[in-house]
Amino acid sequence: MRFSLISTVFLIGTAFAQAKLPSKAPCKQDGSLGVCESGLCVQTPGDAQGSCE
Repeated sequence: MRFSLISTVFLIGTAFAQAKLPSKAPCKQDGSLGVCESGLCVQTPGDAQGSCE
């Protein structure tokens, strides 16, 4: 039982880790809000967050 619970948590965590943000979604250069599909997060130095391009 313990093994199946650990396996389930691991699989769900892996699925969330691979999720990519769509275009125009809010993002941060450090990736703390997720990673853009395009790999490009445009954030100016004065802004708290940018947007995926």
